[in-house]
Amino acid sequence: MKKKNLACLALAVPCFALAACATGAGSLSLSANWYPTPDSAISANTHEELEYIVLFESAGGNNFLSYGQGSYTTALTPETTALAGGASETCYHLVSTLRIPVTYTVGGETQSFEDVVTSEVWFRDIRYSLAPVKSVKTVLSHSPVATSPTTIKEAYETYDYTYTSTYNADCTSVTINISNNNNDNELTEEVALSGSGTYLDNEQILFALRAVDPASGISFRSVNPVRRQQETLTMTATAVSVTERLTFSVGGAEAAEHEVAASNFSLGYSGSNGGLSQSYTYATMTDGNTYRNVLLRMDVPVLHSLGTLRYTLSSAQFSGI
Repeated sequence: MKKKNLACLALAVPCFALAACATGAGSLSLSANWYPTPDSAISANTHEELEYIVLFESAGGNNFLSYGQGSYTTALTPETTALAGGASETCYHLVSTLRIPVTYTVGGETQSFEDVVTSEVWFRDIRYSLAPVKSVKTVLSHSPVATSPTTIKEAYETYDYTYTSTYNADCTSVTINISNNNNDNELTEEVALSGSGTYLDNEQILFALRAVDPASGISFRSVNPVRRQQETLTMTATAVSVTERLTFSVGGAEAAEHEVAASNFSLGYSGSNGGLSQSYTYATMTDGNTYRNVLLRMDVPVLHSLGTLRYTLSSAQFSGI
């Protein structure tokens, strides 16, 4: 599998492929805000399920790409996990799934698909700074490759691959395997993780942001899935405290409007190839921690500035409810 193809492949994913320039990162102050009372250890009854509605807002000038209503779900449980070196430990196991229909229409010809992105990531508790153990991401994506296609074949490209990251015992290196699910092409590469500061796997970033106070600023290390090298991500916009009124279900109850203290901020590319930022709204810590610092909403730009996918919380089953 050629490196050029791998770069295109990673960029085709419509979510969570964040990157930034290689600058220094400090250690994040982390708290397990997904529990009613934050605790450093993993509770045996941890079980959280979140559901989001995903809607597409098309950009001006886009007359060939559209997405129907999609869904994004996450499930968090504890799991006995084998660590590198032979030991085992109770870790967090997070499973995420995005499903969304996509349609391309060019010159009177239309083709429709369902894009599916699933990921699993295992990571340690707060005492170990949520250090990742392993992640597996599978992508079936029909992604835009042009802004003004003249034929349907020019409009999109299909990517079908699995991306696996396995970390060593002290999280100082990661072995990355990328496999094309349509053929035998694959690439395996070991990447050294150097320097200081909190390190997070790409697949746990959205969850881990619940553990920090965005008002204090955010900076951490991760591996760029395109370049397969360690880089640093930083907040690109100062967090803004707001009060959100959102309608969603909590603990299986009927959906109702909730007034939630929240924080808005963005993370995005920096350096010479900055790209577009992703915007986030998280609940903030309040007395009783009713909403567990959950992700309430996020906006993800589609490739080539063709529009934005907006994820909005519709249902939450928190641990302890």
